[in-house]
Amino acid sequence: MGKKTKIHFFNETGKLENIIEFLEAIQKRVNYINLQCTVEGKDIEVTLSGPRDLQLLAIERLKVLADKWLV
Repeated sequence: MGKKTKIHFFNETGKLENIIEFLEAIQKRVNYINLQCTVEGKDIEVTLSGPRDLQLLAIERLKVLADKWLV
């Protein structure tokens, strides 16, 4: 197992619906690694734990989803 990695996102749209869509998309696209999401206002923190190679793959997918729903 690799170390935990935290990645932060900011909901630039300000819409709650977009955060919900982002989190639902994470559930569908990133289901091969342990992750935990915390939302405070417009800030979203995702903590990944698992093998380093899977963390890197998850980070790339998270960035794509964030570009789609949070910008």
